[in-house]
Amino acid sequence: MSLEFHKTVKQYDDIISSYQIIRFELAGTSLKLRAAIEFTDASILHIRETVINGITRKYAYHWQDKNENTIIRWDNAPDWDVITFPHHKHIGMENQIEPSYERNIEQILSVISEHIRI
Repeated sequence: MSLEFHKTVKQYDDIISSYQIIRFELAGTSLKLRAAIEFTDASILHIRETVINGITRKYAYHWQDKNENTIIRWDNAPDWDVITFPHHKHIGMENQIEPSYERNIEQILSVISEHIRI
């Protein structure tokens, strides 16, 4: 996972200023990743991924602007009834909830790159 993370981030190095892996734990088929990516527009993506026994995956990707305002937060906490349940995203400060088809770091970075490259 850590190596895959580095490879994925490298694909977007034109929009990434820096990144750091804050925590990476691997025990058998379980893992925990905490990371942060800073982009060229000074926005930041906070990443939390957890896999339990190779089966259950929990994630949250929180993208915020340089003033720490939420742009989009993607997660799979089962707290909203959407067509893509439990996958959903929170849009902006009004916390508008929408279905989400972005579920991994590569998909999230693709969306962010579209916004930054405009």
